[in-house]
Parts: sequence; C-alpha cells; structure tokens
Amino acid sequence: MTNANLSVPYFVDSPPLLIAGIREPLNENSAQAIPLLWQKIAPFVGNIPHQLGQVTFGLCVPSNSSSNGVYYYMAGLAVSEFDGLPSELSPLIIPSQRYAVFMHNLHVSRIRETIDAVFDEWLPHSAYQHCNQSVHFFERYDENYNSQTGLGGMQIWLPIVS
Repeated sequence: MTNANLSVPYFVDSPPLLIAGIREPLNENSAQAIPLLWQKIAPFVGNIPHQLGQVTFGLCVPSNSSSNGVYYYMAGLAVSEFDGLPSELSPLIIPSQRYAVFMHNLHVSRIRETIDAVFDEWLPHSAYQHCNQSVHFFERYDENYNSQTGLGGMQIWLPIVS
C-alpha cells in the first residue's frame, strides 16, 4: 500500500441503519454542492424526532437504477424511525451489512484522498469485494469531529463481502 495515511481497517457487522438527510446528485459541481448540504443539515442536528446521538453521515448512494452509474450524496443523521421527520429530510434505509472501516486522520478537505486509497489501493489487494447494492460507501462523523477545525472523528465505511 503506497498511501502512508491509510489506516489498517477494522470490520463491523452493522444492523440496518435508518438515515434522515438531504441529498443531491453527484456531478461536476459536487465540490461546491456537498459543503452546502452540510450547511443545510446542520440546523437539524439534535432537533429532529427520533435522532440517535450526534453522529452524522455523508453517504454516496447509487440512484434507484444502479446500472446507470449515477450516484447522489446525502448528508444525514441516524434515526430510530422516520415518523415526524421534517419535510426537508428524505429517509434512507441501509440494510444490514459488513463494512471495512478506515479512520481519516487528516483535514476533512482531504477526505477524498482516503476514499481513493481505499478503492484504488486497499480493496484490490484485499480478500474482499465491494458490495455496492444499497450504498457505495459512507463517511461517518462521530462526536469527536470538530466542524470548526475540520478535524477528528472521521471514518470511511466500505460495504464488503468475502
């Protein structure tokens, strides 16, 4: 592996995740659109019914027809159920899945480097295959993430099968 910043993954068997969030198609304007999504979701953190903790998620999800190669990005929050969600938020259910989890210890602006290293360096040399059925991958920002500094508590979760 050539990327010295790529952590050794750990593995998680996750139960289904219910995510409420705001999404946009990924395209040539995504570098500008994704930060705007995070600004739009920020007022909802801690202020929606059934929210589970303060963890936030950035999800890269295939469109309904995954064969067309179109993806969207969703900034979201974990919830225990979708009842009473504000109309601005869309629901997404991620089925139970096994994940390889990689820490991202650099500034958030460099998260693409970690994502690229996971797909281009780690995955081809691992004993696993990418399982791209419901989510391509997601970023998880835990309670140690500092949105002011752009540092701490970031992970890349890659769905895998043996």
